[in-house]
Amino acid sequence: MSLSPLDVLDALVPEPDGTTWENLPDLWRAYAEERSAGRPPLESAVRVAVRADRLGHAFAVGYPAALEHLVPGVTLPCALCVTEAGGNRPRAIATTLEASGDGYRLDGTKTFVTFGTLAQSLIVAAKAGETPDGRPELAVVRIPATRDGVTLEELPPTPFVPEVAHARVTLTAVEVKTAERLPGDGYLEHVKPFRTIEDLHVVAATLGYVFGWVRRAGGPHGLLAELSAHLVTLAALREGAPLDPRIHVALHGCYEQVVQTLRGSELMRALDGSSAAERERWERDKKLLSIASSAREARFASAREALF
Repeated sequence: MSLSPLDVLDALVPEPDGTTWENLPDLWRAYAEERSAGRPPLESAVRVAVRADRLGHAFAVGYPAALEHLVPGVTLPCALCVTEAGGNRPRAIATTLEASGDGYRLDGTKTFVTFGTLAQSLIVAAKAGETPDGRPELAVVRIPATRDGVTLEELPPTPFVPEVAHARVTLTAVEVKTAERLPGDGYLEHVKPFRTIEDLHVVAATLGYVFGWVRRAGGPHGLLAELSAHLVTLAALREGAPLDPRIHVALHGCYEQVVQTLRGSELMRALDGSSAAERERWERDKKLLSIASSAREARFASAREALF
């Protein structure tokens, strides 16, 4: 479905009943309805997030929307399983995918999986061999979370956005069908691009949530226009190749402006009339804006070097 970046603003139109989503099942059901109406993941996430009552719920639609953009047709909610005890770089991946019968066998442990205990689908990165120069060859597979050999252990809630569950995932002789292995280089075509795709979708959902919050609080139209402009930029960048250095440079600039807006005094003044509970959640949860900042800076540095 081809859209103009401006079409994302249609997602900000208020619903007649003014309902806000207050739990994850309703949130994901609303997202599924938006997708079934033919809307792309990013627009669907924004349409739901604009009616959320907290940042954690905006993330809860932005993150799976990013995964659906990466892996079309994945069953939601879903989780990307990459991080292990040694980190998330290719050489840190010890989970293995080995040929077995008509398919594969998956073994290993993922230490920090977003939505692990709630996910219906797991998208797992595993070592499938080595390239001639000794580098690990990564594969990515998509399996149901209920498959035999999959064990999910819920981790303690994080200090911010505690609504977003995390888990440790143990994979023991898990059967993987041939069709469940995603095509192409698992790292270059799935794991690495997801970092950019996640930023685009999660930040868009965050902006949608803040837009709805400011509107409910009777905030100024100038601030709503500023949030709208950031959304249009993200929607435009979503159409580009996620590994293109031009995307990384533009996304860095947009992200810096978004953070400045979301941490600015104008936003706090605009929200003076909103509930104390929602303001307290925001103060607790806005640390989410700083997550993965070092990786984001590294991508910008590489892109800047390539272009400038």
